[in-house]
Amino acid sequence: MPELKKADPQKTYDLLIIGGGPAGLTAAAYAIRKRIETILLSEDLGGKTNYKFSLEGAETHFIIDGEELVGKFKSQLEYLDFARHLDTVTRFSKTGNIFEATTKGGLMFKAKAAIIATGVMPRRLMVPGDDRLIGRGVSYSAVSHAPLFVGMDVAVVGQDAQALQAATELARIARKVYLIGVPAEYLHSTLGEILHRSENVEFLSDFEVKEIQGDTHVERILVGSRVHRTEREIPVKGVFVTLGLLPGSALFSHLVRTSPDGRIMINARNETGVPGLFAAGDVTNVYSEQVVIAIGEGANAALAAYDYILTAKQ
Repeated sequence: MPELKKADPQKTYDLLIIGGGPAGLTAAAYAIRKRIETILLSEDLGGKTNYKFSLEGAETHFIIDGEELVGKFKSQLEYLDFARHLDTVTRFSKTGNIFEATTKGGLMFKAKAAIIATGVMPRRLMVPGDDRLIGRGVSYSAVSHAPLFVGMDVAVVGQDAQALQAATELARIARKVYLIGVPAEYLHSTLGEILHRSENVEFLSDFEVKEIQGDTHVERILVGSRVHRTEREIPVKGVFVTLGLLPGSALFSHLVRTSPDGRIMINARNETGVPGLFAAGDVTNVYSEQVVIAIGEGANAALAAYDYILTAKQ
């Protein structure tokens, strides 16, 4: 591959990757290894792995999360200026057999194939202490961080079955689980019945979190009853927020098929149904909130795109 000093919007690349998280970085690394001309567009490099999680008294390095591997891919892209451009993509289209992505800065990049790896954003709790203590006891992924809270008191905040799932996982290892805000109708489900049989779960359905408190890490939460207008302080080490995830698919919805919750539908080869357009990571219907799975999906998408590009050249 010719080494360009900077990304070049005047040329047509082989592969365009949108998104610099685990899936996008992996896809770029694999594509570059295959010697196809690749450009990655993203606001930053690293995505959700840029948000480190720490917990007092817990050995976070025991969690297998793939961050070390993502870090290597990130370092590679940071070094290869010609293979990346840091900016927000504001428009995406396909003209004939060419994909076009326009950035906030007004540049347009073109390619024969494209991979969407724009991930998800969690719905934030938006109370005092949430932003300051995120990654310091406040978590938006029970899948990733629940194993750290063995023998501790935690709170799960949510409104549907996702909160029940998180509480069920935590109830197996935590000393106490406070389930906050889940409407009573959800508690009659199978998971609700399992939680009712758990002696370490306390249900606070008519409560909402008012504030998350702590100096350097989460120490307690302030909750208020919507019915009785009373408040209560609860000592906890962790707050798991499960208010849903927003896939970054809106920019592409005019081209691809999405699920009711906005995730891009793909097949086993990460194909979207649009020739030459692939997707990988949490933005798709194959998601798990796990970095290591996003890494695998990124690699799979890159290899599928490589096969497509070889065919397109013939």
